[in-house]
Parts: sequence; C-alpha cells; structure tokens
Amino acid sequence: MIHSSIKQVINLCFNPIFLALCLYSFVFTVQADVWEDLSPHEFQENEGVEDYVWKEGENILPAYPKDSDLLEVSGTANFPNYTYLIDEKNLTIGADDVIRYTIVVRSSSGSDNISFEGLRCNQLTMKKYAYGSVDRNGQKKLVARNNLKWKPYRVSGVTGYADSLIKNYFCDHNGSTLKLHQIIQNIKYGKGEVDGLYY
Repeated sequence: MIHSSIKQVINLCFNPIFLALCLYSFVFTVQADVWEDLSPHEFQENEGVEDYVWKEGENILPAYPKDSDLLEVSGTANFPNYTYLIDEKNLTIGADDVIRYTIVVRSSSGSDNISFEGLRCNQLTMKKYAYGSVDRNGQKKLVARNNLKWKPYRVSGVTGYADSLIKNYFCDHNGSTLKLHQIIQNIKYGKGEVDGLYY
C-alpha cells in the first residue's frame, strides 16, 4: 500500500500541473539537509573582525629642527603675528596611520615654540609627544612629555593650527590620511581642489 502511494506521488510529479510543486519540495528538502550538516563554526563568517584593536606604533624623538628644513604652513587667522613651520625632514606617516611631525610656532619677535606631535585623520585627534627646550649648555633638543593622551584637536588659539593641518595639508575630505608626497606637495604648492589630482 505504501509503494502504491509513492507510485501515485511520482505519477503526479510527471503531471505538468504538479511538476513545479515537486521540484520546490525537492530543493527545500536538500537545502534543509545541507544546513543540518553544517557545524556551528561554519556559520561564523569574518571571524575575529570585531576583535581588531588599533595599536599605536613606537615613537622615536626626531632631531631638533633646522631652519633650512622648515616649510611654512597656514596657522590660525586670528594670530597673524605668528608663523607656523613644519620640519620636512622629520615628517612621517607610521604603519599605525599616525602622521608625526615637528612644528615650529615662531613669533614676530623671533622666539620659537617647538612641538613634536602626532595626528590621526580618521579620528580627528592629536597628541603632543615632546617639546623644544634648551639645556644649561645651550644645547637645543626635544624633551619627551609625560602622560600622553590622544585629544580632540583645537580650532582656536595660537595652537589651533591643527585645524589647518587637517583641512589643508594632511587629510582628504573622507578623513583618510594622504600619502607623504601628497602632504609635502600640499605644503609647498597648495592643496588641489580635486582628490584625484595626486598620483
């Protein structure tokens, strides 16, 4: 009697009216068997992606900047008596995507305020690693700072130059870090209006 029922089902499947229904049932059954055979590990796509944690690279203090290596950048408009200069020789982009640079803020009287800093375009944060100093022997050097923390950059005051560095030199409009030669080109010749200008 069971064989007779199976035979009837098979005969129905050869009927054009019921053929589509039979094919759908067969595919659904096969898919269900495949999913049941999968182990729990096979459902874990992109495993470990959510575990990625950004890690800052090593910071090595550069040499004290020389005037011959300084390139002028625009600073804050409210302080026209200050000139802002980047040390071309010690401008780097680390594997951690941090732009490290030495900046000299020079007053109209000739006094310098020097800082070695890091900037992250995708986070819009900065960190001051060291400052310029002169020891008892008159030797100029960079001195490491303590309790370093990444902080949102300032947009005002004498030290509000980071806003200009981000918008005019270091980063594109998507918050990505430009390549080193692009940054230097921006400083020397001005930023191009089209992102595709650089090669």
